[in-house]
Amino acid sequence: MEYPVLTGAVALLAFICLVTLALFWPGKTDIQAQVRQPCHPVHLLIVLGSGGHTEEMLSMLRHAELDPEVYIRRTYVVSSGDAFSARKAVEYEKSIENSEKTGQDESKSRSYTIITVPRARRVHQSFLTAPLTTLQCFGFCMLVLMGRHPDQLTLTAQSSSSSSPCPGYPDIILTNGPGTGVCVVVAARLLRLFDPLVCRILPQARSDIPSSTFSKSKTSTYSGPESRSHSGPRDQRRGTRRYLRTIFIESWARVTTVSLSGKILFPLVDRFLVQWEGLAGYSGWFGFGRKAEYVGTLLS
Repeated sequence: MEYPVLTGAVALLAFICLVTLALFWPGKTDIQAQVRQPCHPVHLLIVLGSGGHTEEMLSMLRHAELDPEVYIRRTYVVSSGDAFSARKAVEYEKSIENSEKTGQDESKSRSYTIITVPRARRVHQSFLTAPLTTLQCFGFCMLVLMGRHPDQLTLTAQSSSSSSPCPGYPDIILTNGPGTGVCVVVAARLLRLFDPLVCRILPQARSDIPSSTFSKSKTSTYSGPESRSHSGPRDQRRGTRRYLRTIFIESWARVTTVSLSGKILFPLVDRFLVQWEGLAGYSGWFGFGRKAEYVGTLLS
């Protein structure tokens, strides 16, 4: 009994250290950028959780009416054993393929992948072993962001004759609260901090695809992570594209309180969006000099 307790404690401590490092390391992760050129291709990564999380996320994507000619690369991250989310992602992609917006160029609408990572914590799993599975999930999420996940390597090998560029880091990451989303955001934050080192080891991790704004066409003020003061794909001083921008969208079911995932990710994400006015101005446990953005209902 002592062994799993000790291992779980060590794993939990390691994950806490990673989150703390991502939060307080004095890295330049929010450099001002030039205004982007419209209609640049974007690699969008979407984290899907079981059941309600997936339904909400796909409903928000339908409401935003993504243009497949802009968001030409879409990566869905699902947990192991979550066939429901994978099936729903395929159904959503088929709806894009059949939409009038794709016109005759269907290749752009089909540019999507579904990647499976281990669950951060299984249902009824002991809290003693949960830190171990969380670290395992974190490791696989890191591989996904770098394009080194086994599923991605298999796809790359199958399409080695293709002239399309390596997708590299995703430009924008969307999550609405599953545990896997916490691992993805922490991994993205760390990769942004240690990007120079990562690019020396894996130069193909950063592609030439510039970042863009995930905007919704409705009347809400939701306009994406690169709006406001940093609204472009490239650093003014280094000329590198902006990537791994993170957006957390709190669940529509959260009317007066923020979820645990939201409390953890609030200081880590680039934008924290809430759908109820009662949560407008939420400032987290320690403030961090920022507030949640009220954007209204994003569901279709």
